[in-house]
Amino acid sequence: MKKRTHILTIVTGFVLLISSALSPNLGLAETPEEKGQRHFKKHTGPMIPMPREEIKVEMFLMKEKKKDGPFIKRLLKEEKIERVMIQYFRAGNPPKNIVLGKRIPADVGRMMIELAIHYNNGITHLVPEFRFYAHYAAFGNSSFDIQAQVPITPENLDKLRNPKLSDEEFHTLFRSLTGEDKGVISYVD
Repeated sequence: MKKRTHILTIVTGFVLLISSALSPNLGLAETPEEKGQRHFKKHTGPMIPMPREEIKVEMFLMKEKKKDGPFIKRLLKEEKIERVMIQYFRAGNPPKNIVLGKRIPADVGRMMIELAIHYNNGITHLVPEFRFYAHYAAFGNSSFDIQAQVPITPENLDKLRNPKLSDEEFHTLFRSLTGEDKGVISYVD
């Protein structure tokens, strides 16, 4: 049985080697641009905001902020956002990142930014839209390695906080800050 497995491994490796030499488009030697074309779809047509009732919000807060949970839920409920989950880190602090799905309305995105600044001690990284569902918004999310997050400067964060941005302008700016607009993010597999 062991001999058969060993032979199968050798044959599989040989087939992969030959096929990659004959067909370079198998993805074994993709450029960042080719990866971007595979991962990112062009945004065409107007941005259609997600109805507030369908928005899912997750927050990851420090244990010390547990007393603020009911207030945050009430605040979001006033905005007709009721699918809210708040988790608390038992030790340490959650990452200072934010995730905004591609159909989150700009005013909800700005509210999430303000909540993250106040309850999570700021935002230092963005997580690209393509990683999450269109209806999903979160901050303090520890699901991703730091390499899967894009650093943001305070000046660029202030641009996102601009109340004059429409939904389309907000997400266009967000995608440009994460590199999604060009389809080149260096960490994409």
